[in-house]
Amino acid sequence: LCHPRLKSSHDMITTRLLLVLGLGLAAAGAAIEALEGVELHQTLEEMRASEDEKYTKSHKKFKFFDADASDDVSRQEFEAGLKKLGYKTTGKKLDHIMKELDVDQDGRVEFTEFLRPTAKKFKEEQEIQSGADTDRAMEHFDRNFDGRISAEELFIGLTHLQRAKSLQQQEVTEFVRDYADRDGDGYLSYEELEGIDPEIL
Repeated sequence: LCHPRLKSSHDMITTRLLLVLGLGLAAAGAAIEALEGVELHQTLEEMRASEDEKYTKSHKKFKFFDADASDDVSRQEFEAGLKKLGYKTTGKKLDHIMKELDVDQDGRVEFTEFLRPTAKKFKEEQEIQSGADTDRAMEHFDRNFDGRISAEELFIGLTHLQRAKSLQQQEVTEFVRDYADRDGDGYLSYEELEGIDPEIL
């Protein structure tokens, strides 16, 4: 059995190597479910379209490790790249890196596989930001602080926005009744407000 202190030291070194690769703690063994399939590709497209810094940095790092420009990175290329960066690697560390990244286990890491942990972090940050935006919207519209928003409160709140000056109260009432108020109680809950496209507000 491995001594606990030695095992801890090994885990720390492997984590640092994964961080060098730009994959963060998600790839270093944190209990975060990686994205798959359509959701993964959609998130990567959102990252690319938004010119997210993490996407750009990850792309540069991938190109650095992809020495033969084959659009995938082998175990040997990871080893050579890490050595260039001054990191000592062992078979065990490389095994761990490949296990975390090589989803289809074909012995090579494609760019999509390389970006999975970064895409997960990007999506989590988006969700956090979305929650913060909803919190601010709730504070803005909930005039009597009862934890829900009436059509009248929504109208009053919207009239404070320059781009909504031309809105009529009847339009807002119909929007709440026919679109936003999913449970039909006449009010918008936090969850219902969160479900409204921000472009509408």
